[in-house]
Amino acid sequence: MDSALNVVSPVFYGISLVPRSLWRVYGYTLLTIAGSDGIVSDPELEWLTMDLAGKVGVPDEIIEDWEAFDYDMADLEELFSSFNSSTISNFSKLLLYDAIRMSYADGEYALEEKEKVMQAAQMMNVSIDSVVAIEALVDLEQAAEKLRMTLF
Repeated sequence: MDSALNVVSPVFYGISLVPRSLWRVYGYTLLTIAGSDGIVSDPELEWLTMDLAGKVGVPDEIIEDWEAFDYDMADLEELFSSFNSSTISNFSKLLLYDAIRMSYADGEYALEEKEKVMQAAQMMNVSIDSVVAIEALVDLEQAAEKLRMTLF
């Protein structure tokens, strides 16, 4: 198999292969959105570098690039220009889903983060209704996690 590709859980994302170069910019984009409230908190960074990276097999050198990335100076339009979203089914919605999950990792989905998600959605031609549905899904997942922690 080509070393430039990472195998991704088809159950988790519904896709099988993602180019390594896409994960670098994908992470930069998530950092830019989650950092729109002025900081990428430790829980948000851990969600990206441990949770997401672990699930999809992101190489250490990309994780190091994410940790060194200056999200304050990033331009979403410039980052999006790196993507060919047609290569992955539902790519735009997946990116928004991950951005919302990462933003929630510190227990707060700040207004600035919500606004940046909406800005990103507009750039990727994702409807407001879809964003609201994705936010509701993440809320539901957060509630289920809290219930699980309460029960066990």
